[in-house]
Amino acid sequence: MRCCAIYFIFVALTLPAFGDTLSVDDYKPKPSAIETVFVEKQSGCAYGQDEILSFANELFELGDYARASVEYLRYNFLYPDGKCATTALFRAALCKERVNEYEQARTLYRELGALSDDRARAFASYRLPLTYFLENELFLANAAIDTSLSAEAYGALQYLRGWILLRQRKYAEAGDVFNRIAQSSQKSDIEGSLNYLSHRCMQGERLPHRYPFIAGFLSAVVPGLGRGYCGHWGDGFFSLTIIGITSGLSFYLWDSDPTFSCIMAGIAGFFYLGNIYGSAKGAVIYNEEKQEIFWRTTWAEVPHPPRMLYSELPCERGE
Repeated sequence: MRCCAIYFIFVALTLPAFGDTLSVDDYKPKPSAIETVFVEKQSGCAYGQDEILSFANELFELGDYARASVEYLRYNFLYPDGKCATTALFRAALCKERVNEYEQARTLYRELGALSDDRARAFASYRLPLTYFLENELFLANAAIDTSLSAEAYGALQYLRGWILLRQRKYAEAGDVFNRIAQSSQKSDIEGSLNYLSHRCMQGERLPHRYPFIAGFLSAVVPGLGRGYCGHWGDGFFSLTIIGITSGLSFYLWDSDPTFSCIMAGIAGFFYLGNIYGSAKGAVIYNEEKQEIFWRTTWAEVPHPPRMLYSELPCERGE
């Protein structure tokens, strides 16, 4: 009983204290500290133009092109008269190009080409058809080339035209374009690439080629020979073996088991016709593989691929 009495006395004494502590009406929040942010005079955000541009350049160097494009556009929007406004707009378009958002890149390049800056027009006149080329829209790329927009970019546009012809596998025409540039005053510092491409165009004209009709005819005469003609001697030997075994069984069992012999003859005929078709199709695949390997090797080895030209637009000097 004495313990219970002590307990109730403790509760009675502590209830007011708990009530005061949890009271909503009596609660007084602590004053919060106010953080002061110093911004540039007449600035639209918490960082100045140099900080925004520096951050955008850092993202670009890291390869974070999606976020970099946002920062470049932010700079161009907030400081349209800044010394690097044109550069920021170009870098934003280049970022869109790097992440394969070509339509958005073209929108920005058109905006860049509408400026009064001759440098901007030269860059836009080259990069815009290049986006079509990178999409493998070769007809549109060729149609978008307009050498009248900028005399400065004339040589680069001819260089791009040669690449379009090269991608279209018109090696003789592409070689003529590269040779003309090499003989003109527009070659600048890409002379090594022009010599390499001229040599590659001559190699492209001599690429090995297999004719589907000949491949099919050879397999019709000797099963598997057409596949060997296309470089697949293992497949050719397999086809010859299967057709030879089924044909031999059909002929050998004709007198003793005509039904089974007919089944073997049907299987032999199926593989025979399939081998002819496969050989003709294999010639087409052979030619395509050779062309694609040739293209990928050229793109990887050339010192100055098309996307390297007009890829760096410096800021204007002074404010």
